[in-house]
Amino acid sequence: MRYRSSRTLVFHNDGDEFVACNFLTKAVFECSPDLLDFLGAVADWSDRAAIREQAPGYSEDELDETLAALAEMSALVVEGSNLEMREDAFRRHWKWGVPAALMHFCVQDPEYMSLNEAEDLQRAAFASDGEIELYSLNSGRVDVTALPEVLSGNSLLQLMAKRRTQRKGLAKAVSVPALSEALFAGLGITGTARNAVVTLPLSMTPSGGARNPYEAYIFVKAVDGLAPGIYHYSAFEHSLAKISDASPLLADLVGGQEWADTMPCMIVLVAHMDRTMWKYSDPNAYRVVMIEAGHIGQNIMLSATARGMTACPTAALSHTMIGELIGLRNPAHAPIYALTLGFPDAT
Repeated sequence: MRYRSSRTLVFHNDGDEFVACNFLTKAVFECSPDLLDFLGAVADWSDRAAIREQAPGYSEDELDETLAALAEMSALVVEGSNLEMREDAFRRHWKWGVPAALMHFCVQDPEYMSLNEAEDLQRAAFASDGEIELYSLNSGRVDVTALPEVLSGNSLLQLMAKRRTQRKGLAKAVSVPALSEALFAGLGITGTARNAVVTLPLSMTPSGGARNPYEAYIFVKAVDGLAPGIYHYSAFEHSLAKISDASPLLADLVGGQEWADTMPCMIVLVAHMDRTMWKYSDPNAYRVVMIEAGHIGQNIMLSATARGMTACPTAALSHTMIGELIGLRNPAHAPIYALTLGFPDAT
């Protein structure tokens, strides 16, 4: 068996000592100067005999226990392990550097927080800091221009004003036409254009460089005309393909948020960041991909509103579970945003 230090470790000094974080596994641990020296000494694959030379003061049992502990905390990688495969995939596919990777991978699979826990945090923040301003006013400024009223007679803005997130759904199936409209509104491709190099899709929402980084997967519980299961939406063909008979609880896909189980289906937006990486090597493009999820989500929500439905968005996802269910293997492919579709229960 051979070992080497992990290549996805980031270190920082918290004032008293160095702390290490493996951003692929989210493991965080204290890192003494001796451990730093050791990790540097085993940067390449080393067998146990070579590692024994780096730790002459350890008994055989102590060395085995230490190696196992360092592998458990993702400081060391064992040859042939899952972590080695993940690091290799990261090296091959991720092109936006460590800072963007640190953000992207460390916020995945958030711990579940109940509604009561979330409200307790808000009460604590209010008690500590008071209420924070949620909008800014022009009142009191010298040069202020009042704008004309806009809702009267404007059907688009009236529709937008009706949009609300209502996280309790009726036991009522969604129709295929309603689902079709929501998917097309968010991701539909309306044509193509060609630049100096390639042909690009023109879609219903703006996309940086027309790279079209999102795919949609629909987790169906109750859609008239569709069997329960998981479907992939082809925006170019405007079609659905069933990829799995699995029917997980929708709440399990969104970090345990119970309200999701009252909804008949869920659209999960999966970013294929390599499409954007192909053109943009600047890590700032990561931000662009995240912003595009909002463009798509807003169109889906407006389409649902026009049908008297509610589309409830959330970014609190069970990334690993979703990835396994839809077969994601590339670390540059990741669930980013989810929206349930359903009819609001006003009770």
